[in-house]
Amino acid sequence: MTITDRTEQQDNDSTSTLSNKNYKKHKLDIEKAATLATGVSDIYLPYIRKSEGEYDPNPLEKTHSQIDEASIVEPPPKDILDDAPDGGYGWAVAVAGFFGNFVMFGIASIWGVFSQAYATSILEGKASTLSLMTVGSVAYVCLNVFTPISVLFVRFGTRFNYGFGSILMCLGMILSGFSTEVWHLYLTQGLLFGFGASFLYMSIASVIPQWFTTRRGTAMGISSAGTGLGGLTLSPMASFLISEYGIPWAYRILGLFSLGICCVGTILVKDRLPRSYRKNLLLKSPVQWSMFKMADFDIWLVGAVIALMGYLSPMFYLPKYAAEIGINETDSSNLLGILCAMNGVGRLVLGYIADKIGRLNMFLIASAFAGVCTFIIWPFATSYDILLVYSILWGFSCGTYYALAAPVTGSVVGMEKLSSGLSILFIVSAISAMGTPIAAAIQDATPELGYLGIQMFIGSVYVGGALICLYLKYRVTGSLLSVY
Repeated sequence: MTITDRTEQQDNDSTSTLSNKNYKKHKLDIEKAATLATGVSDIYLPYIRKSEGEYDPNPLEKTHSQIDEASIVEPPPKDILDDAPDGGYGWAVAVAGFFGNFVMFGIASIWGVFSQAYATSILEGKASTLSLMTVGSVAYVCLNVFTPISVLFVRFGTRFNYGFGSILMCLGMILSGFSTEVWHLYLTQGLLFGFGASFLYMSIASVIPQWFTTRRGTAMGISSAGTGLGGLTLSPMASFLISEYGIPWAYRILGLFSLGICCVGTILVKDRLPRSYRKNLLLKSPVQWSMFKMADFDIWLVGAVIALMGYLSPMFYLPKYAAEIGINETDSSNLLGILCAMNGVGRLVLGYIADKIGRLNMFLIASAFAGVCTFIIWPFATSYDILLVYSILWGFSCGTYYALAAPVTGSVVGMEKLSSGLSILFIVSAISAMGTPIAAAIQDATPELGYLGIQMFIGSVYVGGALICLYLKYRVTGSLLSVY
């Protein structure tokens, strides 16, 4: 081998090594996003790690097209970012996230129990199924749409946002107990509860990554477990309180119970970032509207939103459907609790499998499976046992969006645009909450108010969203079998 050949070989080896390092770093960044089991990324943090020893200000501090160097706040001390304890007090922060998810998604997911109770008591003859089901959808819309507003309060710290959101959320529940008209519920259970939940949602998403790096997946898993356990616990609890004390007192008791849990969470939650740094943050819009020019991102938005349109309806309709086939209220609430518990388990298990087979692959497989279960099991669920099978299988596969939204978005748009991509995804995904009113309208047009139209609609949007994501995968990779 000549000197020239040897030099060229060394250059090639150097280039290959650099390429491998870049690939591994990109993969690590995507994997970090994948650990956020609630489906959100570090868009709320005042920094983003670029490479070893180098930090970029949060995209909240700058626009994509032009950076005003004078307006960028100095990043926090490097030792604060590098020396995350990966434990210690961080576990208390993870428990605070658990409490927040327990209340926030636990209460939101059991609206079907309350809507069925309202339909047969206080609002009987005064509110249609469509108007009642839309109440629960409004809460989810507000949770997504108002999340960017909480960014404006980042300088006050996570504890302020967590506590402020908790007060609004629990106040919405307590005031719901005084509702005598459906529009009262829109303002309390829908608007006020959802607005408060948006602050809590972003607080949990932002604070845990400050305390963990290598154990972040475990910490976020603990936090996310509150989602499933909340539905499992609160569904039978709400059913018991309604039967024993009536709807108004059931709401008040649950509201005060939730406030107590959230108070503990507020005490436990804590920022690691210096207060002096947070107070000097110059915040700008996290949304870059130019991202709509990215065709792959647009396809992902459409596929994710369409699939997500089938998410709320089974949870809201399950108690009503169970009553129609002769299942008592206790068993009905237990079914909903099991469904919610399997939802939490599925997010963790399928999120882990997604690391092996590809995040977009897992999303489209799980969405297709949820749709097929709705097609072939729910229409024939005329007994408790069959409905239990549906609750387990559908509950396990229905919530993968919340586990995989961040890593899939990062893969599609790149890590440098992840914060803006997720901000847009959260806002646009509010459209998916309209799936429940659409399902209610379909039932109104179905002979004898049957459920077949609802079942076909839910199955169709899940499968349709999966097919759109399959097209996205083929467009990006050129293969239907690749890992992506």
